[in-house]
Formats: sequence, C-alpha cells, structure tokens
Amino acid sequence: MPKRKFYGSRRNTQVTLEPELAIAIIGITSSIADGDGLGHKEDYVLGEMLCSMAGFEEYSEQDYVELYNRAVEILQQEGIDEAFNLAIACLPNQDYKEAAYVTALVVIACDGDVPDEEAEFLANLQDALNISNKRAEEIFEEVYGEEEEEEETERQRKHKRRGKKGRR
Repeated sequence: MPKRKFYGSRRNTQVTLEPELAIAIIGITSSIADGDGLGHKEDYVLGEMLCSMAGFEEYSEQDYVELYNRAVEILQQEGIDEAFNLAIACLPNQDYKEAAYVTALVVIACDGDVPDEEAEFLANLQDALNISNKRAEEIFEEVYGEEEEEEETERQRKHKRRGKKGRR
C-alpha cells in the first residue's frame, strides 16, 4: 500500500465536515489501512466507538447509519486520500483530534494484529493530528491499560483457584 500523505495537497474544495462525520471518515479509512477492506469486525467496532464518544450520545441507530452512509459517500466522491485529509482539516480542536486517534487505534487493533502498514498509518495519523509521542502513549494506556489490568487480575484469580485445589 502506498504511503498516504495526510496533509497538504488538498484540492480547493468548499466541503466542510462536521467533526462527527470527520471522525467517522477517519475510522472507516483506518479500517482499510491494511489494504484488506472494511471487515465486519472493524465495522462493528467503529459503530461501538462512535456510540461511546461524547457528541454522539443522542444519536439513534438510524443517525449512525446515516452518518456512516454520508462518510462512505464522501469517501467515494472525494477519494480516500482527499476525504481523509479533509476530515483531519475539519477537526476543530485537540479533543476531537484525540477522539479521531482513539477511534483509529481501536479500529486498527480490533483484530489483535497490527501489521506494518497499520502501524505506519497510526504513526502518520498521530503526526497529522499533532499528537505527541508522550500523549499517544498515554492514550494507548488509557484505552488498553485497563483491559490489560483486568486480564492480569483474572489470570491471578485463576492461579489462586488452582493453588487452592492442589492443597485439598
């Protein structure tokens, strides 16, 4: 997959996206970063991510479908690279930029595999969104640190249960 250029080279377009639509476009684009296309799992995770974000609380299921369809329509009209650059340019503040990064991170990692293409995509996205390495690490810990702690706690519980069974 050729390297994407995430900034610069935007055509002179009058299209402006609301931040929610921009995040949806970034999420869809991140799901195809490995060149495999949008899979069912990525599609589901993207929907779950959007549902959990501030700004989307009052969206109905139909609203999500319409948002997704609008995002796909823009991707088709503008082309993936142009729509993606437009989405990045339309994020009004750092909170939205970080929400877009979290969305991409979760969508990319949902299959448990992050090949080189996706890792490069995330690194370039981080740069395009002006997210420092330190903040990207904090975001990763916020998203996955709690999950890892829960898994470790469960492993410890299982280990203790096995130890008690052996003593009887």
